[in-house]
This record gives sequence, structure tokens and C-alpha cells, in this order.
Amino acid sequence: MQFHFWYILIHCGLGVVGYKVFLFTNTGGLYAAAAAALVQGYAVWEIHRIARPRFEASLRRAASHKERQEMIGGYRTRLARTWFFRLCIYSLLTLIVAWATRGGTRL
Repeated sequence: MQFHFWYILIHCGLGVVGYKVFLFTNTGGLYAAAAAALVQGYAVWEIHRIARPRFEASLRRAASHKERQEMIGGYRTRLARTWFFRLCIYSLLTLIVAWATRGGTRL
């Protein structure tokens, strides 16, 4: 993705700014996941915005209504999986950066 670098910087910045909030605890992990969910929701929307014209072009070539519905379901599933994967990876990045900002003394 063309904006991938900026999302790494955003989550590093979140970890630096929120080093007292993003801890390796249950609540700290939930806070990091919530922040990542919001930011990565926008990232997946950008992916959808770029991929949607190609997907609609492939939908026009579908033979039946049932095939079209299966393609739409698959597209939504792939977007949801992408969002969940990015949520996990970037919340972990946020936690690691916050841990490094604290000096790595407390998990």
C-alpha cells in the first residue's frame, strides 16, 4: 500500500505519546487495540476506495446473481480479515513503542 509508511509513523507516535496508557496489561492492550482499530479502519477504507473500481469491473463479468453475491461476500470477508490483521499488528507495534519509550523497565 502506498501509505503504509505513514501508518507506521502514526502508531509509533501513538506509542510515544501514550506511553503511560499503552501498557502490556489487559486494559493497556484494549486501549492500544481501540486506537489501532480506529486508525486501521481508515486505512482499510483507503484500500476499499482504491480496490472498489476493479472489484466492480469483475462483478460485471459475473454470470449470475448468486455468483455476484458470493463475490461481494468474499470481498467483504477479505476487507474484514485485512482490518483484523492490521489491527493486531499495529496494536502490537504501539505497545512495543510505548514499552521502549518507558525504557523497557515495566511490561
